[in-house]
Amino acid sequence: MKKLIIKFGLIGAVLMVGLGFVSVSLVGSGPDGYSTGEIIGYTSILVAMSLIVVAQINYRKEQEGVLSFGEAFKIGLGISSIGGLAFGLYNAIYVLWIDPDFMRNYFAYSEQIAVTDPGFEARFRAYMDEHGIFATTFGQSLLMFLTVFLIGFVITIVGGLILHRKGTLKTA
Repeated sequence: MKKLIIKFGLIGAVLMVGLGFVSVSLVGSGPDGYSTGEIIGYTSILVAMSLIVVAQINYRKEQEGVLSFGEAFKIGLGISSIGGLAFGLYNAIYVLWIDPDFMRNYFAYSEQIAVTDPGFEARFRAYMDEHGIFATTFGQSLLMFLTVFLIGFVITIVGGLILHRKGTLKTA
């Protein structure tokens, strides 16, 4: 089971991070590309986390058609954790080194205010103060980890409920 979790977790991580880099390459990292980047980002998360179901099916085949909900749950949580960690790390690298002005530019985009607007700095500082840790690189990376993990968690539950089959499990 551990090999299966690592295999599908890494495939999912590569999908999410790879599509993130492709998205930046295709649509850019400026305000014009944010909405398209969000669509690509969330789509990549859904595709990557749907690998949980594929892994659950593979494990059930290895176990001659038997899969307990608990085993399905372990598989899903493992894959979700690997994917979440990778996406959180990607977010930190992106914000710290690839696009250090991302937080300011994304705030301007979401508030529909120009960075050059005279009131921008005051509004941005107020936003940063109001959101505390979640306005930091660490907080944003944690939020991205949780986003991926929670999407994977839901897929884990659904997959486990649909795919579980009673019987005697072989030990791996």
